[in-house]
Amino acid sequence: MVESDYSSDADTWLNWAEATYAGAQTLFLSDNALVWFPAAILGQQALEMLLKAALIRKGHRVVRGDVWDHDLCALARKLINHGVVLTPEFMSELQKFTDYFNELRYPASLQHVMGLGQEEGALLEHLAQVVRPYAKT
Repeated sequence: MVESDYSSDADTWLNWAEATYAGAQTLFLSDNALVWFPAAILGQQALEMLLKAALIRKGHRVVRGDVWDHDLCALARKLINHGVVLTPEFMSELQKFTDYFNELRYPASLQHVMGLGQEEGALLEHLAQVVRPYAKT
């Protein structure tokens, strides 16, 4: 049995990103505040996978030494190096999801997630809309 090399399969990364994005948005729409933390983690994961799909389309591979990071801004800077224009405001908003991921994936004191709520679903939608075209082509 031959295993697929997903490190250079942008379509698979995009499909997983879209499924993860849908899960995050479903949780953000909930009135149950307890699910907003997992929604933020899924949102970060969706954005990470979209960025990685976009970088694969630019010739990168998801391997150590090339594209191997959970830092969304670091991944976005790699896209900028390929001529993609991302505003400072976009980068600042992207950083919020990296902060959520870093604080919420394991038990820890919270410093960056105060006020996390349903509006992060709208922010996630905006960020995904910016990155998604690069992940598709």
